[in-house]
Amino acid sequence: MIALLFTLALVSPFVGVLVLGRLAVHLVVTVRRRSAPDLLGAGTFLLAALLALCAAGSVYIWGVSYGVYVLDPDEVCGYAQWGEHEKTVVWESSFPLSVHCADHPGDPGGRQLIPDWVNPAFVAAAVTAAACTFAAPFAAVARRKALGGRTAVPSGVADPSA
Repeated sequence: MIALLFTLALVSPFVGVLVLGRLAVHLVVTVRRRSAPDLLGAGTFLLAALLALCAAGSVYIWGVSYGVYVLDPDEVCGYAQWGEHEKTVVWESSFPLSVHCADHPGDPGGRQLIPDWVNPAFVAAAVTAAACTFAAPFAAVARRKALGGRTAVPSGVADPSA
């Protein structure tokens, strides 16, 4: 399980950077071609959805690993750090992500280890990914209507339907 988390933590940001680069190239080429149907096509929405999914994964994995010393999680809540008696790490929930230094689950004196921004950022990225995925088929239909039922022909190639 820990190996999977480390793999996701390392891979997700790199995949996100690659997708961001591909999306940027796609947008630059489309703008230079002055092709509005391609700019808001299904491919653009799917790339944006993949980018948002990588962002959601990166934020979630970072939130899980933030503040928790992997080799000895209970050391995070030790006497030296909080100036209180020994407490242990208590996992409250996976979504919304919640980890406390506490004596027991639901302890009102517990301290949250996950930063406040992690859960809203994760939800925003996940909703963006879902919205872009949902919009992709509609963008494909709109593109076909904009082209008048013809398929797109690369620039510099004679259109056989003309």
